[in-house]
Amino acid sequence: MQDERPALKITEVSKQFEIYASPAQMLLELVGFGTRHEKFAALTDISLDIGRGEVVGVIGRNGAGKSTLLKVIAGTLAADKGRVEVDGRISAILELGTGFHPDYTGRENIIMGGLCLGMSREEILAKQEEVVAFSELGEFIDRPFRTYSSGMQARLCFSTALACEPTILIIDEALAVGDVRFQRKCFAHFEALRARGTTILLVSHEMNAVAQFCDRAVWLERGRIVAMGSAKEVSESYLRAMLTDTAAAAAQAPNAPTASATLGGDIAPEMRYGSGAACIEHVEVVDGAGHAAQVLQPRCSYAIRARIRAVQPLEDLHAGFSIRTVRGVEVFSINPRPQQVAPVPLAPGESVVAEVALTNHLAPGDYFLTVGAWGLHADAHHDRRVDVLQIRVTGDIGALPQSLVDLDAKYSFHAIERDA
Repeated sequence: MQDERPALKITEVSKQFEIYASPAQMLLELVGFGTRHEKFAALTDISLDIGRGEVVGVIGRNGAGKSTLLKVIAGTLAADKGRVEVDGRISAILELGTGFHPDYTGRENIIMGGLCLGMSREEILAKQEEVVAFSELGEFIDRPFRTYSSGMQARLCFSTALACEPTILIIDEALAVGDVRFQRKCFAHFEALRARGTTILLVSHEMNAVAQFCDRAVWLERGRIVAMGSAKEVSESYLRAMLTDTAAAAAQAPNAPTASATLGGDIAPEMRYGSGAACIEHVEVVDGAGHAAQVLQPRCSYAIRARIRAVQPLEDLHAGFSIRTVRGVEVFSINPRPQQVAPVPLAPGESVVAEVALTNHLAPGDYFLTVGAWGLHADAHHDRRVDVLQIRVTGDIGALPQSLVDLDAKYSFHAIERDA
C-alpha cells in the first residue's frame, strides 16, 4: 500500500524577530531600561503540506520570508509558534559555506559538511571521490576553501549536499552563483532525484526555472502565503504583479517615459543613457495598416519605428533594436549592418525614422524592446533607451507555454504498416 503521509507538514508556523535601532538600544533593554526593540513578523501562520517526490518552488521578493521558512523547515531556526513535521532525511543548502571551514581544504570540508548534514564519517569517506568528481574542482580540491571563488564554493557545497542522498532536499538560491554548465548539471541531477522520489524545495527568482521544474509554487509576501498552486500559474501571477509594481514606480519617477511609449497601457521600467549627440524621441509598434498596435498577434505583420533627432552633426547615424524576454533573454536584435543598409548623415535639428518591418513569430508572453542610436566611430551610444516598450503577444500558437518562438508547427502521428 502506497504511503500517503506528506514528506513535510507545516502547521500554522510563525516567526518574529526583534529589531533594534542600534547595539546601544539592545544594551539598554538588557540592563532594564524598558523595551527598546520593534517586532518584525518574518512568518505568520504558514500552513503547507508537501507530498513525497513533489517539487515545490518558493517565490517572493527579497524579505518576503522565503529563507526564514526554509531555515525553520531545516531546523536551523526555531519557530515561535506552530509545528513542522518532517518524514525523511533533510539536506539543506541554505547559505554557501555553512559548516565549511575557510582554512580547511576542499577534501577536508567534504567531511566537515557531510557531518553537518547528518552523515557518518564512514558514509562520507565512501562518497568522497564521488563528491570530488561531481564538483569538478580538480587540483583545487586540496587547496583552502577561502581561496575558492563563489562559484567554486557553490560547486563544493552542492556536491557535498547531494552526496547524502536526502529524501528531502532544500535549496535556497545558492545555485545562482554557479556557472551555467554546472547549473544544468545540477538540474539534471535534481531530475534524477525527483525520479527516485526525493522531495525538493527550491527558492528561486528565476520564474522560468520554477515554471518548468516545479510541480507547485508557493508565493510569500510579508511573511504570509498569498498564492499557492500550479507552478506555471503562480509564477505568472507573481511576474505580472512585479511588472505592475515596477511600472507604477517608474510612472512616478521624475524622468519617467510617457504613456505613449508603451503597449497595453503599462509603463515600462525604462533605463536611458548616452552622450546626447542624438535623441530617440518616440518609439512605437504599428500593424500592417499603420495603426499603433496595442497587442501583437502571432504570424501577423508589424513594424517597429523609432524617430531620432540629431542634436550635434552626425555623419553616420546607426540605430539598432533588440527584443528581450522578461528574464532578460535576447530573442532578436538587428541594426543596419547585417542588412547592408547605409547609415544616414544628419545636421543638428534634423530627424529620421528608423523602421524594421517584421512578421511576429514570438510566442505569447511579455517582452521588452530596447532601441539605441550611435555612430560608426563613436565610443558610446548617442542615446540608448533600454526596455522603452513592453510588448505583449497574445494568441494560441499550439505549443507549450514555455516556448519563446512560434515555429508555425504542425503536430501529427503517422501509422506504421506491419510487415505481412
